[in-house]
Amino acid sequence: MQRFSRLAANHRLAHAYLLVGPQDSGKTQTALSLAQLVNCESGTPQACGECAACRKIASGNHPDVHVIGNDEMDSIKIEDIRFLLSRAHLMAYEARTKVFIIRNIELMTLEAANALLKTLEEPAANTLMILTTSVPEANLDTIRSRCHTVKFFPSSVNRIAQLLTDEGLKGQDAHFLAVYSEGCLGKTRKLMKQEITLYRRKVLDEMLLNRNNDIFLKELSANPQEATQALRLLLSFFRDVILLKSGVSKTALIHQDCSKEMEKFTVRGFEDVASIIRQIVKTKELVDEKLNVKMSLSLLREHIWAN
Repeated sequence: MQRFSRLAANHRLAHAYLLVGPQDSGKTQTALSLAQLVNCESGTPQACGECAACRKIASGNHPDVHVIGNDEMDSIKIEDIRFLLSRAHLMAYEARTKVFIIRNIELMTLEAANALLKTLEEPAANTLMILTTSVPEANLDTIRSRCHTVKFFPSSVNRIAQLLTDEGLKGQDAHFLAVYSEGCLGKTRKLMKQEITLYRRKVLDEMLLNRNNDIFLKELSANPQEATQALRLLLSFFRDVILLKSGVSKTALIHQDCSKEMEKFTVRGFEDVASIIRQIVKTKELVDEKLNVKMSLSLLREHIWAN
């Protein structure tokens, strides 16, 4: 935020920014902080976070700060952009600068992207557009060229693991979360709220240690979100198996505390492990397509328990 603070102090903020980086790398929070910065009532170089404007923006209740897009990764339609356009050319209710934040712009339909392009080409007065994306190449070149790009990078795994350890998390759990979240602290926090470390243990116990797991497979078949998370965990586990079989050090593993579970798979051939991975990927594709995965999960179990 120091970069934006300096630009704001020198009245050199652009009318549109494109924040580029992995999911949950802090792009949305930065966009909201920038909205606070340009509308803070304290008169200080940094947003105070305490004035009425800052509090309203933080709670999502400011009438002149609009956020389009969500965590569910729904497509952004032309109606959403038309709503933005209708607000962009109105006078602000109380803000110095109206702010429009569009999250995950790679999810815009072509019609929505073209409508947004017109706004970027002819920006309204006292208006700031902040776009975010984790897939920059999926966006129109004309949109990217009309925004100032700010890149976000993941933190180091060791840094996040140390932070979690300092907060009281066990070392192995801290390592797992840091690596599994790909160095994105925001993603780490989400996974912690979902109690992913406990769910990981359940998934590995049910799929690797319990052959009579019909009840668990039925739960996954009925809940696509849980099925997706379970399959991702299994994919990361068997990725570790491949690394171990290839002679990679255990320090490179995601599931460092699961060496016993990995032993029975490291003695199997590469093709056997690869067949398990292929079945996981196939099942994940069926989940993404909202198709019935009961049979595919049963086949995955057979692959895992094959002699």
